[in-house]
Amino acid sequence: MLDNFDKKKNPFKVPENYFENFNAEIMGKLPEKQSKKTKIVPLWKKVLSWTAAAAVFCGVIFSTGILNKKNTPSALVPAAASAIASSSDEDDYYLFLEDEVVKSRYRDMVYSN
Repeated sequence: MLDNFDKKKNPFKVPENYFENFNAEIMGKLPEKQSKKTKIVPLWKKVLSWTAAAAVFCGVIFSTGILNKKNTPSALVPAAASAIASSSDEDDYYLFLEDEVVKSRYRDMVYSN
């Protein structure tokens, strides 16, 4: 069967003026491209919630006095109370020294033999 065909002759035929309007016909058959409109959000709207959260956090920090170094307990205690506190601290220190002396005498007695 293949022997009956002429190998030099092209078996396919193209209609006349087919390629002259080819691009126009293909483009006409394609659907139109629809452009998507993107919503533009301003930067201040994105940052607004974080800015408000930071402001609340700073307000809480400064209102509670965490960062305020002047509100230490010694600054809040009146002068008379601080004198009493210092005398009680001195008494505690002297009691500590007495205990250490007693312990050292005991060590001397135990380890001297």
